[in-house]
Amino acid sequence: MTAAHDPGHAGDDNAAPAPRLPLPGALAPPPERRAAIWDAPVQRTALCAADPLVWLLGAHGGAAVSTLTASLAWAGETGGAWPSGGHGDSPLVAVVARTHVRGLRAAHDRAMEYRAALTPPGVHLLGLILVVDTDRRPNTDLTREITRVSSVFDNVWRLGWIEPWRHLLPEELPAWAPTSELPSDRRAAGDVRRVPVPPVRALHDSLLAAAAAALRNPQ
Repeated sequence: MTAAHDPGHAGDDNAAPAPRLPLPGALAPPPERRAAIWDAPVQRTALCAADPLVWLLGAHGGAAVSTLTASLAWAGETGGAWPSGGHGDSPLVAVVARTHVRGLRAAHDRAMEYRAALTPPGVHLLGLILVVDTDRRPNTDLTREITRVSSVFDNVWRLGWIEPWRHLLPEELPAWAPTSELPSDRRAAGDVRRVPVPPVRALHDSLLAAAAAALRNPQ
């Protein structure tokens, strides 16, 4: 990623906000596990909104970021890096991870980077979107780890198994926006190529509300 740099290097944005202080007890992940940071506007992908309100930061590959970006009309994906906090980009970020051990560790790493003030000034971490990686129930150990990782985020949105995602490419998915309405025809309303499934619509509303609250009360 040519426009992102290793954590810890300052950008050149003269209008950048003052740095945040690390939170007490925050333990930063080792350097080799830290996410990169954009030092320019985040490069837009084909599925990304032109001017995203919320950036979806995939904690690891295969987290369903492209799928969610396609489904939320105002979202963008960062390529796994933190946005710069400047360059005209939105400062709002939601981490996306799967509920397997690798995904949970990566999500925890992103939270610790934020809590240790290793992310750019001005960036606001809204929370974590957890996407299940199987239709089977997690065992006791995994459930305990999900609870532990969830506890370090202000908000956690959990998406259960969504079978249509196995059969559609991200570019085939419909995008949901604040102005979107369910078709009056029941058959059309249940068409996953025309309308996102109910859990995605619920995520849309809740994440949008969290973004609005963050903009009203910036950190």
